[in-house]
This record gives sequence, structure tokens and C-alpha cells, in this order.
Amino acid sequence: MKSPTALWHPRPHQWWGLGLSLTLSAAPHLLRLPLWLSAIWLLAVGWRLSLGVQGRAMPALVIRLLLTLAAGVALYLHFGTVLGRDAGSALLVIMVGLKLLELKQRRDATLLILLCYLLLAIQFMFNQAIVQVLYTTVAVLAITAVWITLNNPLDERTWRADALLAARLLGQAVPLTLILFVLFPRLPGPLWSLPSDAHGARTGLSGEMEPGRISQLALSTAVAFRADFAGQIPPPVQRYWRGPVFEMTDGRRWWGSTETPSRNTENALPFQPEGQAYRYVLTLEPNGGTWLPALELPASIPADVERLHTLELKTKQRIDALRRDAFISYPAYRISAATESELRRNLRLPNTITERIQQLAQQWRNAARSDRGVIDAALRYFHTEPFVYTLEPPLLGANPVDEFLFETRRGFCEHYAAAFTLLMRSAGIPARVVTGYQGGELNPLGGYLIVRQSDAHAWVELWLGEKGWVRFDPTAAVAPERVEHRIDLNFANSGDAVRFQLGENSLLARGLRRARFALDALNNGWNQWVLSYGPQRQQDLLASLGLRNITWRELAWVLLVVTGAALGMLALLLLRRARPKRDPISELYARFRKRLAQQGVISQPHEGPQALLTRIEQAQLPSLAAARRITELYIGLRYAANPDNALITELRRAVNSFNSR
Repeated sequence: MKSPTALWHPRPHQWWGLGLSLTLSAAPHLLRLPLWLSAIWLLAVGWRLSLGVQGRAMPALVIRLLLTLAAGVALYLHFGTVLGRDAGSALLVIMVGLKLLELKQRRDATLLILLCYLLLAIQFMFNQAIVQVLYTTVAVLAITAVWITLNNPLDERTWRADALLAARLLGQAVPLTLILFVLFPRLPGPLWSLPSDAHGARTGLSGEMEPGRISQLALSTAVAFRADFAGQIPPPVQRYWRGPVFEMTDGRRWWGSTETPSRNTENALPFQPEGQAYRYVLTLEPNGGTWLPALELPASIPADVERLHTLELKTKQRIDALRRDAFISYPAYRISAATESELRRNLRLPNTITERIQQLAQQWRNAARSDRGVIDAALRYFHTEPFVYTLEPPLLGANPVDEFLFETRRGFCEHYAAAFTLLMRSAGIPARVVTGYQGGELNPLGGYLIVRQSDAHAWVELWLGEKGWVRFDPTAAVAPERVEHRIDLNFANSGDAVRFQLGENSLLARGLRRARFALDALNNGWNQWVLSYGPQRQQDLLASLGLRNITWRELAWVLLVVTGAALGMLALLLLRRARPKRDPISELYARFRKRLAQQGVISQPHEGPQALLTRIEQAQLPSLAAARRITELYIGLRYAANPDNALITELRRAVNSFNSR
């Protein structure tokens, strides 16, 4: 009958090591979990660690089952499922914490360590920033050191030695990791599909606009994209990044039209460039959408992007990974082409349009001699009347534009754009809403623009006959600072007029701003060289190395050869380091034993020098005196703290002359 496996009793420092490993791997996930799930995890792990350090037994089976049931019910009540990225990762975190409650044997601890590595890997489904990579590197180093400690039953090494060994192991993996990263064939699409909720928390431009949607987006300081210009950067007044364009409305909600096809089939540009061209590379953060914001207006577009009839850019697939595109844009342009159906569509008024709106527009039309006069009257109305530009406008009812224009007069850019568009349509001027981003913060450490979600904006395009579609920004009539300065989100919840960042005068503020730029420059470098390293960038790198137009099969052979060479060099280096140091004292005594064997005295592997000398004396060899001196010298040198070189020389001479006696 097979005997039961003996229970494993970790020492207190091994328990603390397991607790550290679990905490490091689960901490980023716990920050996202609801409070009660995190509390269950902390209770289970803390309780088991306390019992283990005190040498007490694990909790009873009934208690473990109740905790597991409570965690499962709480998780299901919160997520409504146990599948997907969010619920699945939460389930794994909870199960890993509860696994500690039933730790019995060393293999259970090994399983926990492996699960800790898995939790760290899953974290990259949520965040791939350089800060997360640095955190994961430190966590992997610590967990590896704990794993080494758990497999050190005699405690013959200190924790510092275990940490150094873990660092050496990870350091040896770095060259191979770099080779695989650079040479492993990059495929244009993912190897597998991510869960459907993998991008649920991402923010960005939407395919619709209604009161409050852009103002909520503007509260986020998350980076939308970065633009690295080759040369001069356009001034703030020209930094309009075109996104979705809306021509259809029901009075509250705005959306795009699908009545006309894209312009991808046209050979000529759908606009006339005027003025200076700007070359830049735009690195777009993953947002789960399909709109590609670009500086108005790009002369060329990527192959997998279509230019709609409204000149917005839309990708064929969702932007679920970092995207890097090169553009040439003309901030000064002329859009002089429009079909009759397009103009009619941009004159449509919703059924909910009120008489007050139409009367105000007709008043301007009657007083003006041209469309430009109507536009100037509308902009003057926004500028002189007591309108307030705020991130927290009051809620609006069934006719939001009417209530905004004549009652509340407090709104964000979407309120002004929607109201201005309906006023222009009521005056007989074709108008449409354009959303996107306006502005961008220059990072002086990297020389590129940072455009954040807080830079989200809405403006208007009007059809002015021979001049074509012309951009107007009604928000600038109320808050001209919006074009030149960024919104100060520190006062976003006050409900008052928006405040802008006009400068930072204190030494502390400048220092924090510089630190923020340094961190963003680090993130940008990580994005450019790691996250955006796709098939095209790999081909460019290989071409610079003389491997132009290489196929994936040829690349696989290159990868195999380079990897094999790297592993061979690493093996030689490790074997060279592992070679034992030369010990002249032991070598001389081994030579002495060999010469004794030639005289008939064969030493045994377990036999010490004094026992061997006794047998030599019993054999009555003629070189007995020399054997005694050799044994005396060997014992003295072998156990001396600092062997005397003169005595080593004497031992060598005695051994070399031993056969001649």
C-alpha cells in the first residue's frame, strides 16, 4: 500500500515569500475588482499566511468551501458571467488566492508560483505601457527569487544570494528574448481573438454626438494619439484633427450619412491644398473604434483606410492595437466639390425644430446681404450674449438646442456646434458638424505633440458657394482661449465656466510638468520601438540589414540560425564559468597516489591521507620517509587558511622525486 505524501511545513520566511509573490502578481488586478471581491482575496491570503507563520494547520474544509462559494457568488453577481477578459481574470485572481488556503505540499507552492506568472501575463491584456513592463520585470525577479527559496530546504543560501541567482537567470534570457522579438515573423493580424470585452473600457470618438457625450470624454486625461512632425509644427489655430462628421440629426442626436460612397476610388485629391504641407507620423492609442483622426486635411491615406465623402478617415477593422501611420497634411485647403444631394442633406431640419430658432435665423438672413453676413451675426450673437462654456451644463429636455440658445446658455463644444449648425440650416446655408480633436501639447523632451481625450472638440463646416466647405468654430466665439490653451481639468467639476492652463509659474509645478513629459517621452519611445513593431517595421529593419524582400520561411531559417548561435555562445560561457578551479595541491597528491599504485599500494576513494600512510608503513616501502613527508605537507597545505607557496614547491619536488627512491 502506497504511503501518503508527507505534509510540507514551510518556514516563516518561505510563507512571507509566497505572500509577496501573490501580492505582486494580483495587486494590479485587485485595483480593478469591486471592493468586496478584493476583501475576500485579502482575507483568504492574510488568514492563511498568519496561520502558516505560526505553524498552525490550514482552515477546515467547510470554511474553505464557504469562502469559495462566497467568492463565486460575489463575482457572478458583479459581472453576470464568468467568461470574458474582465470576469475571467477576476475569477483567476480569486482562485489563486483561495488556492493558498489548501497548500499542503511543495508542489502546491510551485503551482502557486506558476499561477503568479500567469496573472502577470494577463495584466498585459489591460495595460501595455512601459510602467507596467517595469513593474512586471521587478515582480518576475522577486517571484523567481521566491521560487528558488522554496526549493532550498537546507537554507544554505541567503535571500540576497537567491535574488542574485534569479537576476542571473533572467539576464541569461534577455539575449534570446531580443532575438525572438526582432526576428520572429510578424503576422498582419492577431494569432487568436481576444474576448469580446477586451476593449470595453477604452474611450475615444464615437459614431454619434448628443449633448454631454464630448464633455464627458473631455474629462479624461488619457492620451488619444501622438504626432511627431518632421520639421515645423503647425500653430495651435491650425491643429484641427478631423474625426467623424455628422450630417443627420433628430434635434438631439447627430450621426453620419451613408447615402454616398467613399472617395477612395478617385485619383485626384478631393480638396485643393493651399499653403504649407506638414509631414508627421501619428501614433494612435488603441480605442476599439474605426475612426482615424488626422490633421486637416491629409493628402494621402494608408492602404487599409477609406476616405468617406465627408473626408473623414475610417479603418476597415477596429483599432484594437497601437497604430502608426505617416501623413502629409495641409491645414489650409479648399473643399469645393459637393453634390446636389449632399447640399440638400445638409439643409435638412429635424421635425423638432422650434419657431424661435427659425425666427432668429430668419432675422439674421433679412438683415444680411450675404451668407457671410449671416455667419458673422451668429458668431456675434454667441460672443455678446451671456453664453458660458462649461464642462457641466444643465440637463436639457425634448428640444435641447432651443433650451440651450434661449434658456440655459451653458454648454460645451457639442452644444455650440449643434446649435450653430441648425441656425445656419434655418438660414438656408448647408451645414454639418465635424468632431475630432483640437490642439495638442508639445513635449519639449521628445519634440512631438500629445493629443489627449480632453482635447476632444466639435466644430462646424458651412458651404459657401465658390469657397466650398469652410470651417467655423462657434466655441471660439464664446471662449477664444480654447484654440490656444488646454482645459484645466482641476476645475472641471465646479459647474462654472471652463478655465484654461495659461502657464505654470511655481518651481514645483514646472518640475512636475517636466517629470510628466519625461514619462510620456519614455512611453512614446516604448510605443514606437516595441508596441508598434509590426510586419512593416520588421521588413524595414531587415532591409536595413541587407535582408530585403525576405519571405517568412527564409526569416524562420534566419531565426533558427541566430537563435542556435546565441544558445551555443551562452552554453559555452556557462560551461566555462562552471569549470572548477585548478587545485595544485590536490593534483600533486593525486599524482602521489598514482605513483604509489605503481609500487603496489592502491589507495581507495574513501581513504584519507593518514590511513593511506599507515598502509604504506605496513608495506615497508623503501620510500617510506618521502611518503611521510608528502603526507605531512599535504595535510598541512590542504587545511591551511592561506597555503604557503614555498611548501607547495617542496611538495611538488617531493612528489616528482618519489619514484626514484
